[in-house]
Amino acid sequence: MQTWLTRVGILTQADGSFGPATKRSVRRFQAAARLAPLTGTVGSLTAKTLALGAAGHDNRVDQRRSRHDLRWMTFPLRPVTRMLPPSDWTLDQGVDIGTVNMACGPDVVEVAVTAGTIVQEGADGFGPDAPVLKVSGGPLAGRYIYYGHAKPALVPVGAHVVAGQPIAEVGCGRVGISDAPHLEIDISAPGRPPCCPAMTQTSGQIHQIVRRLYQPAS
Repeated sequence: MQTWLTRVGILTQADGSFGPATKRSVRRFQAAARLAPLTGTVGSLTAKTLALGAAGHDNRVDQRRSRHDLRWMTFPLRPVTRMLPPSDWTLDQGVDIGTVNMACGPDVVEVAVTAGTIVQEGADGFGPDAPVLKVSGGPLAGRYIYYGHAKPALVPVGAHVVAGQPIAEVGCGRVGISDAPHLEIDISAPGRPPCCPAMTQTSGQIHQIVRRLYQPAS
């Protein structure tokens, strides 16, 4: 809790003791968040609001880092010429990227957006082959990126991959809950399980990343 207070801009020593200084910090947070009364104690509402504020800070830090350094990443589909443009992408649980003329299979290969390890294949709603990549380096190290509606997977669970390495194909037909061949890609929330984030929880962040990585002339 003391760490969370510091993350939201109220500098608090993280000594593990709820003393007078921490109580003052909590009261400052309650005032800033317009929580009444200003008790300086942490009930369920204060705890939930503080947790959300700290998580929002982490997401903003990740987004700033991602905006400034994408050298370690690449667009998740090849060839880019078979992708629908960003104006046709949609956001729900992740970012849905469709293909031109419903291209799929070996005609559209999914590649690792960055170096990491394939830790899972298959996810509810996304089909039995959907790869989940644990990022090994860069600002997103330790987070998980899933590739929904892929079929087949091209590397086994446990494989270490590098940016741009083929890991799956876009599934043809109905793969999981889908109406047409496409990739749904998203990233786990900080500290959360490999798959899958809640609706719109992190899709804005991954959309910013893949939009910047999209190079239609490639």
